[in-house]
Amino acid sequence: MGSEPPAAAPQPKRSTAAAAIARRLAGEETDAARARRRIARELWEFWLDPPPYCRPGATPVTDHFHFEVVIDGPAGTPYAGGTFPVDVWFPGDYPFRPPKLFFKTKVYHPNIDGKGRMALDVLRDYWSPAFTINTLLLAFVSVLFDPLLDHPVNLDIAQQYKYEYELYEKKAMASTQKYSSKPIVSHYPPYAVIGSTPPAVPHIPATAARRKAAASSASGSVSSSRCNGLRAKDKSIWRRTVRFVQGWSPPVYFTGTS
Repeated sequence: MGSEPPAAAPQPKRSTAAAAIARRLAGEETDAARARRRIARELWEFWLDPPPYCRPGATPVTDHFHFEVVIDGPAGTPYAGGTFPVDVWFPGDYPFRPPKLFFKTKVYHPNIDGKGRMALDVLRDYWSPAFTINTLLLAFVSVLFDPLLDHPVNLDIAQQYKYEYELYEKKAMASTQKYSSKPIVSHYPPYAVIGSTPPAVPHIPATAARRKAAASSASGSVSSSRCNGLRAKDKSIWRRTVRFVQGWSPPVYFTGTS
């Protein structure tokens, strides 16, 4: 009568975190897990260094694939003083497919349709996994500040902006006041940076003065006209975004009396 083989020693149970690390090292991590890890890193960057005029939404983030952010209307536009909540939806295979962003309030703008979607080429044909939520929000702010008239979704508003700017400005300001004037208090995580977003300020009308300054700049030196010519033909939202950021400077806060 043969002896029975010795019983295998019990293996220690792995924690959920340890098991996830083991699967990642073995190359068995799911697309959703990779996406969640990437989004968590981008959220961290957003909370620590938010783009100009952007901040967290009113509720804490409980779902990495769906949360809300707030864009404050950029100064010098008809949207100044408005607060625009934006829904952010990430696909399960992010960053290989772009997220979907929707304005939750009505926005009178040449590049925003009735469902709150902004027409950006980077969200369709020119998406790259290198882009992040910060770069997308920066693009949104840039387009609010300076519409892409070569990619309008509302032709009537685009024509109005181009040929009847004062009327466009009046309607955009009225729409902002009607649909996006409700204050929104952001929910900041304990480690978030608070106060780096420029405060909403009263609108400074652009109208004819802005157009006159642009025309004067275009009729300057030969080198200036060449640069302006290149800018007029430039359809890259990212180059326009860079120019927008380079022209923005943080507000100065005075803590004492002079």
